[in-house]
Amino acid sequence: MNSPLKLIGKPDPSVRAQIEKAYNQLFFGDAEKERICFNHQALKYIVDIGHSDVRSEGMSYGMYISARLGQEEDFDALWNFTKKYLRNDTGDYAPYFAWQVGLPDSSHESFYKMDRGAAPDGEEYIAAALLIAAKNFNKPEYKEEAVALLKQMLYKDTQGKVRSMFDRERALVRFSPMEGNDYTDPSYHTLAFYRLYAEATGDAFWERVYKESLAYLKKAVHPLTGLTSDYSEYDGTPKHTDFFPTSECFSGDAWRVALNLALDYNWEIPGVCEDVREDAKHFEREAIRRLLKFFTANQPYLADYAVDGSDFPKEARSQTTGLIAMNAAATSALDLSNASDIALAKPFLFTLWNTPVPTGTWRYYDGLLYLLGYLALVD
Repeated sequence: MNSPLKLIGKPDPSVRAQIEKAYNQLFFGDAEKERICFNHQALKYIVDIGHSDVRSEGMSYGMYISARLGQEEDFDALWNFTKKYLRNDTGDYAPYFAWQVGLPDSSHESFYKMDRGAAPDGEEYIAAALLIAAKNFNKPEYKEEAVALLKQMLYKDTQGKVRSMFDRERALVRFSPMEGNDYTDPSYHTLAFYRLYAEATGDAFWERVYKESLAYLKKAVHPLTGLTSDYSEYDGTPKHTDFFPTSECFSGDAWRVALNLALDYNWEIPGVCEDVREDAKHFEREAIRRLLKFFTANQPYLADYAVDGSDFPKEARSQTTGLIAMNAAATSALDLSNASDIALAKPFLFTLWNTPVPTGTWRYYDGLLYLLGYLALVD
């Protein structure tokens, strides 16, 4: 393990202990204040505490994290819950996963689909988690399930108003497979995963998705600030939506773009998209430098901005644990033999290290990004 956290004097055993502490608290800690993962018979599910529901985002992140950490029992329990309660087995949305599932309550004896619609980032993380689990746990059936899902994500025949998750003409991920959602979300462009999918499936279309997403992100990332919007048009232009009036700004979704860039910079998948990897890594490092320099110049930085770095259109939040973790993860794509990059990275690493594992009402998203950030720092 060659973690950037060594720059601030944190050896491998300390980093592992920090990750284990966060995992144990979020998955097994106090039910009222700490944990986000709960048991249902032999299954496990992750709750968005602030909204009292289960989301494909959280389940997929939990699967990915448990697969990366070798927690086979937890992975199996999360995946089996996801298949049982989130997957649409019939109807137009089959075989996609419902993005929002309700908890049992006075009106419902069991978990129920609040919205059968699918959010593609959930499917992307589920597929990646299955492929990682197949390798780490020596379970080829997980790869088979991932490949079957990936085929549907690309090639699903339109049923009613539900389409494939990728615009096949543009080779770009859609905001939603529901008809009418003809735009995208910069944080859904999980570049490293597309290379992983290409390797697993042997389908060259995933290499095209990678290359088109790279070209898209070059336009979506602001040339001065390094910020992206939460939603955008396919040409990278920030997208305003009536249901989410600040979707053209940098906020909760967009925090994750830095993680995606850093993961792609660091993951080695031989034989996939090698003709563009040098160009991709150059762009990713420069984009991350821009982003971190923007936040360095705006200390104490906030969690929400217009993409050009000007004020958010409503009161912005103070920096959150989730954004702190994403910015620290981004340092893994810097040149850590370079004095200026080291100086740029250290404050973000110190801030993450000194930030406690999230507790309380909003621990779900911040907590998952906290773990994802640390995992990116040990890739």
